[in-house]
Amino acid sequence: MTFNAADALREAGIIGGSQMSPELEEFCNTLTEQETQVLISTRNRLVSFFPDVVAHSQEWSEPKATEQGFDAAMMCACGLWSGSGEAN
Repeated sequence: MTFNAADALREAGIIGGSQMSPELEEFCNTLTEQETQVLISTRNRLVSFFPDVVAHSQEWSEPKATEQGFDAAMMCACGLWSGSGEAN
C-alpha cells in the first residue's frame, strides 16, 4: 500500500471533505510521509498552544461581532484589499 498524504491529512483533521482543489491535490501529491507528519505535528502543537483556534470543520453561522450589533458584511476587509468592494 502506498502512502497517501491527502488521506493522512484528512484523517488528522487538517483538510476536510473528499473534494480538493487541483492546487491542493497537486500539493498533497508532492508531500513525503515525513513532510506530512511534520504538518500534522505542527497542527497538533498549535492547537495545544492556541486552543481557541477553530478547526476547519467547525460550522460558523455568523461572526461573533454580529452579537454586538455590527453588520457582518462590514466586518470583512477583503473587498478593500482586492478592490472588489469598489462601486462602479
